[in-house]
Amino acid sequence: MKKQFKNQHRTLESFGYEFLVICPHCSKHAKVTSLGEPYPFLKDITKRFLCTYCGVSKDLVPKKNRAKQNIISYGPNYKKEFISIGGAFDWYFGYPLVLQIPCCGKTLWAYNREHLMYLKSYVEAELREHYPYYLSVESMLPNWIKSAKNRKLILKAIAKLEERLFHDT
Repeated sequence: MKKQFKNQHRTLESFGYEFLVICPHCSKHAKVTSLGEPYPFLKDITKRFLCTYCGVSKDLVPKKNRAKQNIISYGPNYKKEFISIGGAFDWYFGYPLVLQIPCCGKTLWAYNREHLMYLKSYVEAELREHYPYYLSVESMLPNWIKSAKNRKLILKAIAKLEERLFHDT
């Protein structure tokens, strides 16, 4: 029987509660988390970087605009003055993700284990539900990830990323 993927209408923001990042001080695995509700739209919530290997910790309260709203940018590049959503880095500090790997001439990335497993279930499915919610993760995936011809290569890359979850660098 063919594997199926049923749209869960998850947004990228729903995976933003934790980012597995590379510590800029010791190059080990570290985390960026929220000290309150994780959604980037909510203001005055402290975000924390913590490396349990070297002990470095850093807090940040995202900048707001004149209307006292968090300033958010969507795209593949980190912008220091914004909460930058949509690239191979955490949204707040811009540290590179642990879960990223070259694949099919692009970069495959995930914020955390749950995000990686969601991508895996999407990629390995031979039957996918049509008409996803227009802001959902599956609707915004690039065509190279959606393409059946890349399925084996992407699943191989995901397996390597899964290994990274259990082996610190």
